[in-house]
Amino acid sequence: MTVTFDSSAWIEYFSGSDLGRIVKGYVDTAETIYTPTIDLLEIKNKYQREKKKWKSRIDFICDRSSIVDIDTDIALLAADMKKDFGLYSIDAMIYASARMTKSKLLTKDKHFKELKDVVILE
Repeated sequence: MTVTFDSSAWIEYFSGSDLGRIVKGYVDTAETIYTPTIDLLEIKNKYQREKKKWKSRIDFICDRSSIVDIDTDIALLAADMKKDFGLYSIDAMIYASARMTKSKLLTKDKHFKELKDVVILE
């Protein structure tokens, strides 16, 4: 299965939690993982706030996944998703990235649960 990782999936992966072990199962496969560029902002920001090392984690994400740039098509689709589903702008861009790559979104965030092709980590 091809997946797009929300930043929450990567954060769980790096935490080594029970949910992180589920995410590890995706990381350890040969399947394609997509990561929207906006995830990198969220992940770096979290680790900077916590005064944790972030560079090796970002490097790993960039090496293991295909980075999805937020381009015009994704931005415009995200605007529709924000309006239609009431998502925050960042979440709309992440979900639009998953839709544009025709992949499932892997996330811990429950506000995605009613949307199509979303796998909620629980």
